[in-house]
Amino acid sequence: MEETKINGAAPYLPEEVITNILMRLPVKPLMRFRCVCKNWENLYKTPFFIAAHLRHSQQNPFLMFSHDYLCNDLPLRLLDCDMQLRDVQKAPLFHSLLSYFIGSCNGLLCFITMRYCNFPSSFLLWNPATRHSIEVPVSRTINYHVHHMEIGFGFSTLVNDYKILVIYALYSDRMVCGVDVYSLNKGSWKEIAVGNLFDISFVSPAVSCNGAIFTSGLKLGKKVIVSFDIATEVFTFIPWPPLLDHPTFSKFTVYDGKFALLTTNLIGTPSKVDLWVIEEDMSSSEDRWNWIKKFTSDPYPCEFIPWTIWRNKVVVSRTEIGGEIRKNKECLCLFNITTNEFKILDIHGNSLQNFVNYTESLVPVVNATSNEFKSLIIPQHSIGDIAKAF
Repeated sequence: MEETKINGAAPYLPEEVITNILMRLPVKPLMRFRCVCKNWENLYKTPFFIAAHLRHSQQNPFLMFSHDYLCNDLPLRLLDCDMQLRDVQKAPLFHSLLSYFIGSCNGLLCFITMRYCNFPSSFLLWNPATRHSIEVPVSRTINYHVHHMEIGFGFSTLVNDYKILVIYALYSDRMVCGVDVYSLNKGSWKEIAVGNLFDISFVSPAVSCNGAIFTSGLKLGKKVIVSFDIATEVFTFIPWPPLLDHPTFSKFTVYDGKFALLTTNLIGTPSKVDLWVIEEDMSSSEDRWNWIKKFTSDPYPCEFIPWTIWRNKVVVSRTEIGGEIRKNKECLCLFNITTNEFKILDIHGNSLQNFVNYTESLVPVVNATSNEFKSLIIPQHSIGDIAKAF
């Protein structure tokens, strides 16, 4: 590329070339480069640049996980594409709090914190890359001896909004008794109608994909998948795939941008892992949802717990090898979906938990009352337009 000169002045790169370079850099150097000039500092706040940088980051996601289910230390780790481990710096609001990880979306992490005998006190929305975070008080006071909370976190391009979904259920039978939704755009909670959830008891954590939050439950004794549309705030039911192996352990995940399901047999060895992906047929009024089995691993003489899909690999933790149980110890393994290659990583822990895909981003964490909020929200057309432009 030739440098440009004007009237004998020092050579320079065109502004669009500089922007194209910057949007491909990690967040850490970008934060350092803010002091180069005011234009760069302002550039990082524009919706166009935030969306473009996010798109490039999503091409090489990290695998984020923790070693504990619930703790006040929250030891989050990152595994990069070179299989190197990194630590995640703590958010300032985590001190002296018990924190439980809810989900990750576009570089934002959602946690719920506990105070006073494990009663929930607030949610934390945190961008580890920019080190910005906000605290969101819970919408209502609950007693964990009486109520249970099913929580999801996701984003919809249709309304350009991040939302926290909280489903309240009776602890005795987990039947739904209330639903609240927090909107980051509005900076407030609202209660929505329970509707067709009145006879559902929830049994599994939630995952978000393509503007929806998915969880599962029991309806009249049968397992169902419940989808919450973040834009319309409407619940719908999805059938489970025809699982033939019983009993099975299942885990919701995302594969190739679609809602998916990982399953494995719970009793006996050898173990194998199946990947199911759902296809939606909008032209069909009856069989709208169609499950397709995309992958079945080779059987191995050990017990697996599947967690997620990361870089075309099934992430599993292994607790038994050759009949020898490793008490209170787990190790991390990967199944390559394309080649079926099985790889054991040198990552061990007493309780490996909360495996998610994580991408560094400049996405802001601000309340709707902030003066900067409207200028920082990414418009719904930005990512699509950028994909065409680059």
